Amino acid sequence: MKYTCEIIIHDKKEQVAACYVQHDHILKWEKGLTDIIDYQGHLFETGSQGAFLFDFGNYQMEMKITVEENQLPDRIIQIFEVPGALNRCYNSFIAIGDQTKWIMDVIFEFDEKNDLPVEPFIQKTTEAMQIFKDYVEGLKNI
Repeated sequence: MKYTCEIIIHDKKEQVAACYVQHDHILKWEKGLTDIIDYQGHLFETGSQGAFLFDFGNYQMEMKITVEENQLPDRIIQIFEVPGALNRCYNSFIAIGDQTKWIMDVIFEFDEKNDLPVEPFIQKTTEAMQIFKDYVEGLKNI
């Protein structure tokens, strides 16, 4: 499954990229995230591995993360893994004056063949990007 989502964030590319990978910021905007673990290297450096720990009330989840490439503030490629699925995200940040266009190219690979519709995945990705956008833009008001 492949798809692309994009959003305009009203802040400079360097600030957007920093908020995207700094642990203290991620814990504030990533829904349900309770902890970030470094397994190999410092998470978000090229070649690093770690995990996000989520608590959704009735269940907890660990999502493994591998950073394939970090060329921030321009782009970062991450691989997210949970049992049964792998999600590769190519994140590009493009400066447009004092704004940033964030483009996320997403590839999902599943252990078992399925016919899941792509629309709910696009909706979930778009919602997560909007949460991040709102967080970054809200920092200007602090």
